[in-house]
Amino acid sequence: MQGSVGKFVEISIPCGGPAAGDVVSLEIAFDDHAWTVQCYPRGAPGEAGAGSVAGGGHLSIHLVNHTNARNAKVLFEAIVLYRAAPAEAGGAGGAPPRENYHASSVFEYPAEGARRFSWPRVASARDVQERCAVGGYATVVCGLAVLRHNPIPALPSTFAADVASLLEARKKFGDPDASFAVGGKTFDVVRKVLAARSPVLRAELDGGATVVLEEEEEEKEEAMAAKPVIRPKHEFKTASTFCALLLYLYCDRLPRGTECGCPVTMDLVRDLLAAADWYALDRLKLLCARKLWDGLSVATVSKTLWYADRYRCPELKSLCIDFLAVGDNFKNALRRGGLRLADEELAAGGPRDLDELRRRSSCSSSSGSVSKKRKAQD
Repeated sequence: MQGSVGKFVEISIPCGGPAAGDVVSLEIAFDDHAWTVQCYPRGAPGEAGAGSVAGGGHLSIHLVNHTNARNAKVLFEAIVLYRAAPAEAGGAGGAPPRENYHASSVFEYPAEGARRFSWPRVASARDVQERCAVGGYATVVCGLAVLRHNPIPALPSTFAADVASLLEARKKFGDPDASFAVGGKTFDVVRKVLAARSPVLRAELDGGATVVLEEEEEEKEEAMAAKPVIRPKHEFKTASTFCALLLYLYCDRLPRGTECGCPVTMDLVRDLLAAADWYALDRLKLLCARKLWDGLSVATVSKTLWYADRYRCPELKSLCIDFLAVGDNFKNALRRGGLRLADEELAAGGPRDLDELRRRSSCSSSSGSVSKKRKAQD
């Protein structure tokens, strides 16, 4: 499955006077991506003819990445807008519109040893000054989009098969016949739905401890017999996590917005991953893993790696290690105080995984240094 994030920015570049030789930079930041667009109105240092209009200088645009992004396809386009065409002498209408200058590219990131991508001859400095400038400035519109492929597969839904035996249910799944007490709240449930979706929940419903709520003494026994209140054996950190679990059990999807009483944070998704492991809900585990992969960054990778290892999600664990092995991600995660918890509390295979990660990270840094030296020698 592929998703995309991106942003457009508008840059004004000087076309006349001393300032036209200076670089004009603007940052494009979104999610965990940070890029800078650098516009050189008369060419970047080292480019042929840079520095003067008469010398054949060209508008040069460079795109610089500041983060160790995950593998992704990047779409970039820069458009230099023509100024509005004046009306023809003696005519009623304006002159035919000209095409804008533009530069565009689609490339894979991260590229081997590359953080800067350049388009050195977008348009001649003379053309930009004569055809695009308004009040001494030309407008460049830049757009950047990152297409991310999520490598964690989602198992096909088994919802229809799980509830096929509920044909007698009317108005959804019938009236609630049990309740769960979580985080000071009670959630009414239909036993057959939960039992059909998870064998672990079926066992809890059959043998779970009954909680006596604050009711009138004479009503307790009757209420408990009619609709027992059960405390789940798994320790949910918040009632919102249990609400998210019920949403999956009933609707076969992750929560959206604030429909579980709070925003869908990465912490909530991690807790839901733990619950999915406890209740043997393999598809829910993968849905959580995909969500955590989409939100993976240097700031979140340590905690996500720990959860992936502890709650047996090898797909996410492998991707976290791959992410940490890219560029300086491992060093930056350690610098932020990360991986200490994982180092101490990972399962038996964890320390070996971290040793391998350190080795791969060291190799990655060494290869990057070698490539830079080769470029310097060239």
